[in-house]
Amino acid sequence: MEVISIDGFQINSKADFHRIIAQKLDFGPYYGHNADALWDMLSSGMAGGMVIVWDNAEHSKRGMGDDFDIIIGLFEQTKQRFSGKSDDYVFDYILNL
Repeated sequence: MEVISIDGFQINSKADFHRIIAQKLDFGPYYGHNADALWDMLSSGMAGGMVIVWDNAEHSKRGMGDDFDIIIGLFEQTKQRFSGKSDDYVFDYILNL
């Protein structure tokens, strides 16, 4: 299982999140930097075998508002999508407040 850590103190907006997640997951230059593009990447299977650890998530939530909840919703959908599959496709996330 690959662990991807992101620091919430570096994420104060939706743009910050998409910039950092695109770097961490090597989404490439054509990533759309929005929720639809994130779903496309996560649901394609590229997130299989991965856990995202979001440290200081409460700080990000304050800065991002509703966008934080949308992203967590996508993480949860991805987790459910790959639930019950082999360990190579399991996806999870941890929010460290």
